Amino acid sequence: MPKPDPHPLSLDQIRALLDAAWDCWQSDPQECVRLSRLVLEQPLEEAELARATHYLGLGLMRQGEFIAAEPELRRALHLYGELADQEGQRLSLNALAGVQSRQARHVEALELFLQVRQLSVTLGHVQGEINALLNLGVVYGTMGDHPNALKHHLLVLGLSREHDLPFVERVALNNLSTTYYEMQLYEDALEAALACLNVPSVDDPMQNIIALQTVGQAYFGLKQFTQARAMYMEASELIERVGDQSESASLDLLLGQVAQQQGNLDEARHLFEQSMETFQKIGDEIGQVESLRHLGELLGMTGHVEDALSALHRARSLAEAGQIRNELCKVDLALSKLYRDSGRPQEALTHLEQHLQLNGELFNAASDQRLQSLRVQFELEQAERERLAAQRQNAELTELNARLEASNRDLTAAQTRTADLMARLEQHANEDALTGLPNRRAFDAALERVSPSQQISVVLCDIDHFKIVNDRFSHLVGDEVLRHVAALLRGQLHRGDLLARYGGEEFVLLLTGASEAATLELCENLRRATENHDWSTVRPGLSLTISLGAAVAQLNPGTLAVQDVVQAADDALYAAKNAGRNRVEVRQVKASAG
Repeated sequence: MPKPDPHPLSLDQIRALLDAAWDCWQSDPQECVRLSRLVLEQPLEEAELARATHYLGLGLMRQGEFIAAEPELRRALHLYGELADQEGQRLSLNALAGVQSRQARHVEALELFLQVRQLSVTLGHVQGEINALLNLGVVYGTMGDHPNALKHHLLVLGLSREHDLPFVERVALNNLSTTYYEMQLYEDALEAALACLNVPSVDDPMQNIIALQTVGQAYFGLKQFTQARAMYMEASELIERVGDQSESASLDLLLGQVAQQQGNLDEARHLFEQSMETFQKIGDEIGQVESLRHLGELLGMTGHVEDALSALHRARSLAEAGQIRNELCKVDLALSKLYRDSGRPQEALTHLEQHLQLNGELFNAASDQRLQSLRVQFELEQAERERLAAQRQNAELTELNARLEASNRDLTAAQTRTADLMARLEQHANEDALTGLPNRRAFDAALERVSPSQQISVVLCDIDHFKIVNDRFSHLVGDEVLRHVAALLRGQLHRGDLLARYGGEEFVLLLTGASEAATLELCENLRRATENHDWSTVRPGLSLTISLGAAVAQLNPGTLAVQDVVQAADDALYAAKNAGRNRVEVRQVKASAG
């Protein structure tokens, strides 16, 4: 772009510069920052001032200058608010949430992303709502809250298919793969990543790059380094065409790790140095620290101790200055190991202590953030419900005016809805989300209601070799097996019998008034139904059996309690499994002499 005239720019020239800044904020953030600052030197109308401030914040964020980016994005949010530009508010809120997340201020990020979602719903912006859900899942994953991360990624996956959004479907599958990778479920990570690649989509080089990197990451976790390198090289070809320096540096870092694992240490060193130089060029401090840490560890491993120390101390200085605490913790550990191996115990101890102290602080902060995130989500959702309820109530009052009777009916309906909500919350607290059965909490509550002189049977049921099902067919198939077993067991019960999921692959039944013979007959029916079920409908090649342990007793206050019967059933199940599985063992429990 030619050097602008020193005289004030026209409105069309200003808007052209802003359009150019928007187009390059991801691929060339330094240019985005330069153009935005150039515009900010001009006398501006409020709309152009908001855009320039917003784009400056985006460019600084992309460069990793999060502390500098935050006030710009807050100022942009304020300006968009004065303009009543809700779309501008949504975009600046989204960027501000990203800055908070990258600074490990995850609770604040959750608050902002929830606001982005609510604003998107208000605007009817489906894509904005989905993006907010995507980001919420990413933040939960960063916090180590993998169940919530999976929940949001699966929610996005469902929305993408509902609205026929293959682009979003690929992003959701990619995020699922990343979450499984962080949980060290590498087979599941690979399955999701390959599914991502197989989703038909428009030709989007950046999305294809990310998908290929995710497949490579899953192969890396499985220690299939040749396949990982092939995926990364395919991504590298696309990056060269796109010209994205940030992605190029990230890929060099990944390729360096593969080369190191394959023993190609010179190549690994070259890639780490190249990655570091590119990150430095675009101003990405986190990338620089990570590249220097990998380089330092490699140099130490190859005997270049002083060079290794220089790289690691440089990484430490950058991490400390940028408050990149996660990387600082890793660098201190790497320095401790290097000093220890080079016979310098005092320096090794110093850095180990720093690592342990920071690691403890990070752990405590993460635990606190998880608790706060639950509070934030509840409070924001409650506030939104109250806001919407108040909005509806005001509209109804305005419309109906003095019609008190109608208003009272609406109030009664609202109270009924609240009661229904409380009932549903109570149901969810006592229900296993996967199978729909009562959970352990509900079963324990049922035991407390049993009469102390009641005739009862307790049956414990365990799926045989369930771990093999998960390992061979994946955890998704394992979940489907649990649902099928629950349905099979439920279909064999009589009125008044209670079936619950006891935990893991175990189910439990509570029968009242059943004899030993009736209990044995029911258990055999359950065992045969499971063994004879056509499991190939779940996954070809799958077969399944269960083992059951039952205890029958006439309770007696003071000499035979319900917990004694549960223990006897557990002992019977243990005996059934020890006897070869796919069996039923029944115990008649007698009251002790009193």
